[in-house]
Order: sequence, then structure tokens, then C-alpha cells
Amino acid sequence: MARPMFGVESEYAIAGIRGKETMRLDELVNRVVRVARRRLPHLPDTCSPSGMFLENGARFYIDCGLHPEMTTPECTTPWEVARYIKAGERILEVLTQEMQAEGGVATEIMCFRCNVDYSGSGSTWGCHESYLHRANPAGLPDQLIPHLVTRVIYTGAGGFNPLVSGLEFCVAPRLMHIQQAVSGDSTGNRGIFHTKNEPLAGDGYNRLHILCGESLCSETAIVLKIGATALVTAMAEEGLRPGAGLRLASPLEALHAVSSDITCKRKLRLAAGGEATAIEIQRRLLQLAERNQFVLPPWAGAICALWRLTLDQLEGAPDSVATVLDWAVKRRLFRDRAETRGIPMERFAFLNSIVQRLNVALAGAGVNGREVRLNVVLGTRSPIPEEVARIESVLKAEGLAWDGLERFLTLRDEFYQIDTRFGQIGPRGIFTDLDRRGVLDHKVAAVDGIEAAMREPPAVGRAKLRGQTIRRFAGQGRAGCNWMSVFGPDGRTLDLSDPFATVEVWTDPLPPPGVEEVPPDIPVDDLFGDPGRFQQMLDAMRRRYGRPRTRTQGPPETTEGPNR
Repeated sequence: MARPMFGVESEYAIAGIRGKETMRLDELVNRVVRVARRRLPHLPDTCSPSGMFLENGARFYIDCGLHPEMTTPECTTPWEVARYIKAGERILEVLTQEMQAEGGVATEIMCFRCNVDYSGSGSTWGCHESYLHRANPAGLPDQLIPHLVTRVIYTGAGGFNPLVSGLEFCVAPRLMHIQQAVSGDSTGNRGIFHTKNEPLAGDGYNRLHILCGESLCSETAIVLKIGATALVTAMAEEGLRPGAGLRLASPLEALHAVSSDITCKRKLRLAAGGEATAIEIQRRLLQLAERNQFVLPPWAGAICALWRLTLDQLEGAPDSVATVLDWAVKRRLFRDRAETRGIPMERFAFLNSIVQRLNVALAGAGVNGREVRLNVVLGTRSPIPEEVARIESVLKAEGLAWDGLERFLTLRDEFYQIDTRFGQIGPRGIFTDLDRRGVLDHKVAAVDGIEAAMREPPAVGRAKLRGQTIRRFAGQGRAGCNWMSVFGPDGRTLDLSDPFATVEVWTDPLPPPGVEEVPPDIPVDDLFGDPGRFQQMLDAMRRRYGRPRTRTQGPPETTEGPNR
């Protein structure tokens, strides 16, 4: 029977306002690191000079100086993962509250679970998953891709296609950035299946690293995302071949189709011929798990029950899940707001086509459409007067005038703000407000003990040992930590290469790794410390493990990753 262990790495956007001024990003990330060091019991992260491991076994750091990232400790049940995601967000809320108090009454610090940037920058915020396994990594793409493509129907965060200038609702907007079926790149040419396999564990373990996911608010969505994917991975590990007969003719085309289909009924072409909907593919995976529960983790039955319930609900999507899943909750918000503004969502396709025509014409005139307001386009010095005249006649044929398009563009900006505020951490977040009012039905009973999880590590696995030693050594000089080791202040090393370790095993002192905290007033961009001291630590790890298992730096979404 496969032994489950997994976790999630979540990137968060951070923003601040002081009076009427927007605070600089480097100031914000420096502040959050400074407050975290002062507020949270921790040990310095030997893999990231801006980072730290916390007393609950989690890791917190600033990813390449751009955004806060919180990684859960290693967990052994899906409910535990959800608990520690929520605990990490609660920690971020406490930190931003303290930053705000320091800034005074005119200061607002905000942290967001968001997935895409609507400014046209192409930026995304990652929510990556890691699953411990012993399967042959080369055989996993065919077994996992059908699941990863079709699980979107319950794992989508909802929002708008960030690659177009109109309003095209998406079940999973971040996945519109996925460009390959299989890829080792996590920042540009992203793949549905990511080939990265940095085990961060010994004894022949591998780590499946999944980046085609999104940050979620719904407890049902979080638990099912982790639970179903862990079961499919476990079935692949047990040789049950969950992808057999489900291989997609064009995985990328199917992913984008599922991501834009609010009914979840669009037919997807299978490689062996025939078609199936995302719900049908998910049901076949569920049935395989139900038949083989005896070789799956002990919690498989409970996840299968939630899986079946959710798929049954999705048969009536989107309205049937409009209080349960992130994407459907958002869509109902957008639909209701559009109706109050007098622009039903059924008119969006036509209005999008007008926006597209304007942008194409402006581009032909050498003008960036995002930088030009409609009053300029319609003015006496319009860069595209001929196209304006043609579009005006099209609008009249539909019973519209230019003010209707102006209202649509205003609504677009409003929707982008709603989408961002939806996942805001803390009481001002839209999801949090809806939840407080009791209008949602997403709660999972076993996702409890969040306040305790802010301090206590999981009861099973090496995260417990890590958390205990962090609490013991916090603030003691040269102590430090990474996923596989704790470096004690006396020079001894706690070996955590066994992910299921239950007893502390310390080795004799190694040459000093030179682990020291960087003074909090040093800008994050300069947090790479003394390279000579850092090299000492890497050399010590090479002697112990045979090869370095850490990275000193990397592009966004490549340095994170626990040991699952």
C-alpha cells in the first residue's frame, strides 16, 4: 500500500497603500520578512536567505524578492493539507495586520490568493502541489494527464481569460498560460505535467511536482484537489494504470476547452477514438479508486464519497455548485453584477468582438489599446477614424451606442477588482464575507484546528521533528534548517532524509555551515549573504548526502517545494 505524503506551496500577491500612495514592492516584502522574524518562532532557511522554517513545520520565504510564499509542512491526509493552507493564510493575516499597525491609520496592507494579473504583464501566482511516491517518473505523464486536465471542473478558481482584452469567463484562468502537455519549465513554457523531480528525501522516494493548479478558497475544492490527485498518483504507483483508455488526443486543447466550459459537458477527443466529457473521465477514475480501496490510503473511502458527491453536483453546473466551488461562486457574483449594470453576460461575446476590433485597429496604427481610453478613440484626433465609423454602424445594428461599450469597459475594470478582492486574506475578502454571512456551502468538517495548526506541526512524519527542534533552537545563533536537515547550534545535524522519521537522529558536528540571519534592514534583493559561508554549508551537505539537494536561487516558481 502506498504511503501518502503531500503538501502545497502557495504564492501570494501583496500590496500596500499609505494615504493615497501605493507602497513599493521591495518595501513591503522587506517589512513582512522583518515582522515575521520578530513575531514567529523560526530557524533560518539555509536554502533561501530571505526565508525561514516555522514551528509548525512550514516554510515561509520571499520568492525572488517578488511575493510571499507559504509552504505547508508535509501532510498525510487531504484535510490536513487544507488545515495548514488555512493556517498559513492566517499567519499572513497576522503579519499584515502588524505591518498595518506599524504604518498608522492611513496604511492598508493587503495579501491576496490570486492567480492571474489582468494588466497584460503575463504574471501569474503559483499554487504548486507535491506528492511523495515510488513510481517510475517516466511513466507518470500518461497516467496523470487525463486527471490533471479534467479535475479543473472542481479545482478551477474562476476568473477571466488573462490573454484577451475582453471579458471571457474561465473556470481556471491561470491554466490559459499552460503551453505544453509535458515540460520541465515552470515560468515560461509551462506544461500540464511538470517533469521536475527534486525528491528532497532519501530511500528512493520521488516527488511529483504539479504546477497546473490554482489557489482556492473553498474547503471542498482544496480537499478534493489534493485527495483525488493523491489517489490517482497512488493508483499509478500500485500499477493500476489510471490513465489507461483515457489518454487525450490533444491534452492542451482539452485543458483549454475544460477551462472555458461552465457546463462541464464539452466532449473531449480521446487518443484511442471516441469522446468523453470531463465529468465522465473523472467518474471512471473515481470508479477505479472505489474498486481498489484496499491498496489505497485508509482515508480513500471518505475522499471517494466527496468526489462522487461533487461530480453529481457538477451535472447541473454552473448553478448547482454556485455555493460550493470557487469558480461557480465567482460566476454567480459576476452574473448578478452584470445584470444590475444592465449588461447581461449573454451580450459579452458581441461586446468582446468590438473590443477586439478596436485593439486590432489600434495595433495597426502603432498604438497599445490598453493605454488608450475610449474618449480618445472617438475624439477628433482618433488614430483609427475609419474603423470607428464602421464599428459605429455595427453597434447601431445591435441597438447599441458607444456609451454601451463604455459601460462594458467600466464593468470589465470592476470585475477585475472583484476577482482580486475575492481572494483577499482577512475579513475584507469577498469570499470571507460571503462565508461569514452563511450563504456558502463549502465547509468540510475535518478541516478544523486551524488556530492550533499555526503553532503545532502535523502529528505524523518528519515535520513533527522539524517543528519540535525549531521551537527548541529558535533564536540560538548558528542554528538553521532545510527540508532534509536541521543544523543545531552545537554543529550537530538532525537527519530528516526519511520523510516518515519518528525519532530524532543527530550526527556528529560538521564544519560550521555559517548559517546566520541577515539583518532585517537589508533589502531583499541583497539577501544572498556571504557566498563563502553559504558555500561552506553546501560543501557540508555534499559530504553528507553525496550531492547538493538545494538551490541558492532561481526564477519565480522554481525554488519552492517541500519534500513530498
